[in-house]
Amino acid sequence: MKFALKNTLRITNSHKVSRMKILQMHADFIEYTPIEKEISSAEEAEKNKKVREDEILVLFTAVENGDDENTARRAISDAKEFLDKLKLNRIMIYPFAHLSQDLASPQEALGVLKKMQEISESLGISTSKAPFGWNKALQIKVKGHPLAEMSRSYWRGEEGEKEGKKLPEGGPITVVKRKKELGEHEMLARIKKSDFSGLPETDHRIIGERQDLFSFYEPSPSMVYWHDKGLILRNLLIDFIRKEIRKRNYIEISTAALANIILWKVSGHWDFYKDNMFLTKLGDDDFGLKPMNCPSTFLYYKSRSWSYRDLPLRIADFDTLFRKELSGVASGLFRVKSFIQDDAHIFCTEDQIENEIKELVDLMHTLYGVFKLPYTPKVSTMPDEHLGTKEQWDRAVSILVETLRSKGVEPVIKEKEGAFYGPKIDVDVKDSMGRDWQCATIQLDYQLPMRFKLSYVGADGQEHTPVVIHRVIYGSLERFIAILLEHFKGRLPVWLSPVQIKVIPVSDQTNQYARDILSKLNLAGLRAEGDFENATMGSKIRDAQLQRVPYMVILGEREKKGRNISVRDREGKVEYGVNLEDFVAQIRQKERNFE
Repeated sequence: MKFALKNTLRITNSHKVSRMKILQMHADFIEYTPIEKEISSAEEAEKNKKVREDEILVLFTAVENGDDENTARRAISDAKEFLDKLKLNRIMIYPFAHLSQDLASPQEALGVLKKMQEISESLGISTSKAPFGWNKALQIKVKGHPLAEMSRSYWRGEEGEKEGKKLPEGGPITVVKRKKELGEHEMLARIKKSDFSGLPETDHRIIGERQDLFSFYEPSPSMVYWHDKGLILRNLLIDFIRKEIRKRNYIEISTAALANIILWKVSGHWDFYKDNMFLTKLGDDDFGLKPMNCPSTFLYYKSRSWSYRDLPLRIADFDTLFRKELSGVASGLFRVKSFIQDDAHIFCTEDQIENEIKELVDLMHTLYGVFKLPYTPKVSTMPDEHLGTKEQWDRAVSILVETLRSKGVEPVIKEKEGAFYGPKIDVDVKDSMGRDWQCATIQLDYQLPMRFKLSYVGADGQEHTPVVIHRVIYGSLERFIAILLEHFKGRLPVWLSPVQIKVIPVSDQTNQYARDILSKLNLAGLRAEGDFENATMGSKIRDAQLQRVPYMVILGEREKKGRNISVRDREGKVEYGVNLEDFVAQIRQKERNFE
């Protein structure tokens, strides 16, 4: 899912800051049904009548205190700019109060929304508006493409409107000024962890908080603070795919996080991604944190000469990437500004493409099979804005489609949704709740190797340009973890659980025996922790169950005398008199079977 959040801002003479929150989504379709009026002043609408709009830009809009006609005009101006890039002329304005905690009154909000509609229509844009003040059932299918990934903040006043100055990342100007006036200790006291109360039990943010995996804080908006257990989970996923790609003769590199923007101008990403990049200056030169790995990987390729005998060359990279994604929308791990991908680039000859795609389909099958995630591949074809000729694109699309078919997989064709440099296979996985998530991407690229003047020496002694296959299988590790937490409802398999075993002594008299058992479990390489708190057994067991720990080892006087353990699983089944070595072997077997 790709979307863009716009903050349209203004400053009055009293220095009051307002900013309309708008979440822009380029959608295949949006469908809503008015269910119940939420406020007495709700607009008139036909209850339970389904409304559907196809191929449209949806503006999910929250009107805040102080927003007015100028704010509405700026919002539509930004949307018009986006529409022009999409070559689209249809907008739906959808009231969406959840984007803000500083909402204008219903009367003021409705006035601004109507003004937005009026301004949009005056520009010749086909405009519709969902009814204000209703609880609505909503379904939306969002496109995925680079143009949709934008996040900007503007502030405006007598000078700002002329200059188009940007708002500092992290919040309104009034907040920034206030923080500068506070002492360091006062500022620290005001930094709070994100509050996820009120979310459903199956939401990954609730699961992550309960299992002590991660948190989010205001100083680093939409960036993850991994706790020790969350980092264990992330590292287990990386270790798993590392082992798989080593079997397939990948090498792994790491490249600089910061580079001169010339790098992205050469690659062609600059025209498509500059609004997503974190930029800074070093002296007189402009630099950016890398939002993707491919240009840096191409520089590594250029570090030496290659022969056809070296190909296919498979290069993995697990570096952190940075993108200006959403600000102000609480989406947890699904949409973050810094993230890690299981990224790789395969440099190969034309004749090797088919086999490499087959290998990647096999890798997907292996990985998604371990997590019990069924998948559906889609082949995305040439977009309107692209590099290369139609003939090159047609050949590349044909290769992807025919290779999938040779593996017994019939892909869905997604017209005009390829990357600007080549067609791609996007893969949707289906979780235990029947929801589809896009994860893997395999992109066939003839263009960037030419732009970077990459070459290898062929069997004929002449220089040739390699083809590059860009691929991820997990996609963003952060996003994949969110999917897994919700897919398993927090009950991660034993092999993937950050804490596999909770050791619980029945009384103080068995504390030392419990510590001895805990030490043996950890020495055996299992992930175990003890609960030696001064609390009741029932409380300790409930706590372990809430954390979805697969096994509890219960140790009382009977176990101490018998030099054995009692084991309770998270479903409540208890087994007494278990031999410790047999229990360790049982866990090891589950790890080998990915259970």
